[in-house]
Amino acid sequence: MQFKVVTALAALGAALFAVPAMAQTVAYSGYASTVSCSGSSFGCSDGGAVCCTLPTGFGFSAQFNNLPSGSQGQGYTNNACTDFLFSVFGPGTKCWNGGGVRAASLNWFHSPSGRRGVNEVRAVASSGTNCAEPVSFTYEAA
Repeated sequence: MQFKVVTALAALGAALFAVPAMAQTVAYSGYASTVSCSGSSFGCSDGGAVCCTLPTGFGFSAQFNNLPSGSQGQGYTNNACTDFLFSVFGPGTKCWNGGGVRAASLNWFHSPSGRRGVNEVRAVASSGTNCAEPVSFTYEAA
């Protein structure tokens, strides 16, 4: 009897370790401000490797909230996440200020080995499967 209980517990423990971890969702936004991550913004929230296209007038600053360790947020000058502009690295909440330069699209991903290769980014962009519209809008009157 004791052998069966121990074996059952061992099997249960092995099954729990086999379950993949839940993907982390990161919220990130492109702001109209050229000097800080505040004011009106459009934002996305996803599990990573999704290109978020920002409307004209937004993306002069970008904030990635609670980036996990070993991840990065990136901005691009085109709306397909292929023309690289900047990176910010986790962990934590990170703000990028363009000082007048605009990021037309943003994304984030796990990057224990660094920036994604250009060919990988182009393959994702051309497939059309990992593109998204902003899911949030914040307006602050001046």
